Amino acid sequence: MDMCKIQYFNECFLKENKIEYRHYQENILKDCKDRNSLIVLSTGLGKTIIGILIIIKRLKKYKKYGKIIILAPTRPLVIQHYETCRKLIDIEKEKISYLTGKISPIQRINIFHNSRIIISTPQVIKNDLLRNRYSLEHVPLIIFDEAHRTKGNYAYCFIAEEYMNTCTDPLIIGLTASPGKDYSNIQELCDNLSIENTIFKNYEDDDVKQYVHNIEVSLERIDLPIKILELSKIIEDLFNRFLKFFIDRNLLNPQKKYFSKLDFLKIAEDLTFSLKNQDLVNNGYFNKEEYLNSLYFKDPKIIEIVQEKKLNIHSIYSYCSSCISILHLKDILETQEISMFRNYLEKVEYKAEQDNLSSKRIITSEHYNLIKSIIETTDIQELTHPKIEKTLSLINNEIKEYSNKKIIIFTQYREVAEILKNEINKKFKNELIAEKFIGQSTKRNDIGYSQREQIQILNDFRADKINILTATCIAEEGLDIPNVNAIIFYEPVASEIRHIQRRGRTGRHAEGRCYVLIAENTIDVPFFKVAQRKEINMNSVLINSDQLDLVNNLGRDNICFDKIKGKTSSYELIKNFKFNKEKENQILIKKSIDKIIKEIDQFSKSEKYKILRDYNIPFLSDISNLNKKKIEKKMLKNKNQNFSKKKKKIYLNNNLKTIVRLVETYSENGKIGLSKLIELAEFEEIIDRKFYAHFNQACNLGYLKKNQKSVQLIKCLD
Repeated sequence: MDMCKIQYFNECFLKENKIEYRHYQENILKDCKDRNSLIVLSTGLGKTIIGILIIIKRLKKYKKYGKIIILAPTRPLVIQHYETCRKLIDIEKEKISYLTGKISPIQRINIFHNSRIIISTPQVIKNDLLRNRYSLEHVPLIIFDEAHRTKGNYAYCFIAEEYMNTCTDPLIIGLTASPGKDYSNIQELCDNLSIENTIFKNYEDDDVKQYVHNIEVSLERIDLPIKILELSKIIEDLFNRFLKFFIDRNLLNPQKKYFSKLDFLKIAEDLTFSLKNQDLVNNGYFNKEEYLNSLYFKDPKIIEIVQEKKLNIHSIYSYCSSCISILHLKDILETQEISMFRNYLEKVEYKAEQDNLSSKRIITSEHYNLIKSIIETTDIQELTHPKIEKTLSLINNEIKEYSNKKIIIFTQYREVAEILKNEINKKFKNELIAEKFIGQSTKRNDIGYSQREQIQILNDFRADKINILTATCIAEEGLDIPNVNAIIFYEPVASEIRHIQRRGRTGRHAEGRCYVLIAENTIDVPFFKVAQRKEINMNSVLINSDQLDLVNNLGRDNICFDKIKGKTSSYELIKNFKFNKEKENQILIKKSIDKIIKEIDQFSKSEKYKILRDYNIPFLSDISNLNKKKIEKKMLKNKNQNFSKKKKKIYLNNNLKTIVRLVETYSENGKIGLSKLIELAEFEEIIDRKFYAHFNQACNLGYLKKNQKSVQLIKCLD
């Protein structure tokens, strides 16, 4: 076959002439079609397309039955995969579905049973599996998008383990641009996904070069204005004053040239860890080597200094907090924007008012008074960070030199995203439209964008209704944002994952430019170097993947579909769901018991357990009758008791609330005339049937009581 003449991938289950042929993608398919694989591709090399092509291979193997699952960490990314699958895969559209937490459990069960390709957020699948709502038994492929998240307690880990224990012919494909900074992180990822094979492709590979465009990285070094330097020097002097507390007590080495927030975080962490575990170590209950490896400061250990000098532990924690706050103030001043600096000062002042000692220590200093004085007496232009003007200059240059109006600006902070948006719209009025792109928020005074709003902004960006996005980390991962020929890092990031993902937003369809703003002699400089070093280490591990301990000899048998008799009716699913709903507590408890028993089993074989036994310390199983059925019964009883005590939450309609509040406000001695209440309600546009419907409901719920011509207030709204 002459590869040069192939223009498209065309085969069964794939729509004709939809995916352009790329030789390196064909090579990847050959390497991973029958093995659990971690596929690491530089952003822009088509991870999604690789996923689609692997789906086609599995559909061809299991033509009639079998379900494919694609997991993605966010709802916008789920919708994006859903639309891509419907666009490229040649099966009935109703057989391609997506699941999110907003879809009810019974609907999810119905969708899962009657679909062949399911795209979902992982937490939804995990919750349903825990309750036995469906099984992974007949799933010949699961794709884990943004696979670097497979660590700790993230739902990917549970799903991967459940899948490997359930399916007889499992195939796991992990897709990512950046699996981790070093060997241990990548090895953990491979362990959690039972990886048999790793594939790494970057822009330098021979079979890739012809398909990629060059990305020119430009470091834009920025000198800080005199007033910001002056403030920075005052903050530095205040920090040195607090640092002396640690130097005088030998908690930090005075020879060290640079101290970061991490140093003080680690002092507090080491102290906390040692206070919890030192006695166990001294008495042989805790492995000494394991204990030492958990400490940041090993020679000498923080706890030893504290005990030897009889230091006040609370003072150490308090001074750590003061130093972290001061360093954060300095970083914001030097790398962000003055309004953010002012906001943080206000937070410190508020904490001081709440008797927070570490904050009081800052605001009662002469340095703090001087900082406030300079800010209040200096012209705002002298304190405006030069990164703002530099960003506007780079945008102007992109327009004039490259005729490019499609740019993403990445920033760490939402406040800066808002400032940049406003400044761009003011500077390029009638020429460009900028919009911020931020995530959701649970903070009271920080309203983020819902996932629906995020999707709409991206659609407007694709349609050229928006030219520039000022984005936080929400735009780094996964989302397909095409035709972006330039990106700007408002500040460098120390994470290699975030650095790679940000940079990969450009150069997809033409040569791209990546501008990194670096304020000289600030934290920007080490952050950029750290990200570079981590990326080099990551690439070294992936290129020499023989050092990774991968799964070998994983046995597989074809999936048996004898139990499947065709499409399950919605009626049967609803009937089974209602029946099983009552058993879900029992199912969850049984799984919890199994997990506990497994952990006890593993612990009983550990070195730590042997040490405990040597010191004649009995374990739970030694002093009690560890009866699985008894534990299960007791847990179920407790769970049912707790469940029965829960009060059903009543959601009150806004019109009902308005009527009750009118009575609260205008009643005399708790009473108001009915005609007067009707008149007041008319001003709120609650009239006729609408009024009586909500008024009667308020009476039924016990808020109001209706007499012949008056209304009495029984209880107020919370």
